[in-house]
Amino acid sequence: MAKVDGPLFSLEAKGKIGDALVFFPWKGRHAVRRWLKPTNPRDIDQKLVRQKMAAFGKCVGAVTTPTPTGLVNGADMVVTVKALTPATQIWNAYLVKIGLQDLAVDGAWTAIMAGVAATNVSNGWVSAAEALLLTTLPSTADGYASDIPAWQQLVAAAYSCWKMGASFCAVDMSVNPSEMILADVTLFASAFTVAH
Repeated sequence: MAKVDGPLFSLEAKGKIGDALVFFPWKGRHAVRRWLKPTNPRDIDQKLVRQKMAAFGKCVGAVTTPTPTGLVNGADMVVTVKALTPATQIWNAYLVKIGLQDLAVDGAWTAIMAGVAATNVSNGWVSAAEALLLTTLPSTADGYASDIPAWQQLVAAAYSCWKMGASFCAVDMSVNPSEMILADVTLFASAFTVAH
């Protein structure tokens, strides 16, 4: 049932009336609209994209942001990505957005990760991810997605940085992550926690 202030004049109302109308404040005004049953489709593609977003999120969570006692401006990753982020966006959301433009499609994700796994520095990605304390992101319960290992989360972040043209100290980010040498992988991972 809708709650009203000043019932005779209907100055303010919040809530719904049956399954017909919804009253709510919006941008300082009182609004009313038709009631719609909330939907949250959980199809396979949506679940796979959500899992990839979670993988990016876990990786971004490993980046050292500004702290009063430690890094005043944050790690190299924060400083560099902030400089490349449009003023209307948040740096970490922009990093995820850039990566998901290509990697949201399951085939593209698989191809990039297979390319990195086939290189002779694949163990370097695993070691770097372990050093950042990244852990495997488990698959969804319905079995459509597979686990996303920690090293793939790190590769996804590197892919985003490569796409946006980020440049960290001595890291060569002008190449796709599958073309990075071991020294670049190590330096890229260090950009998560140090400032130069």
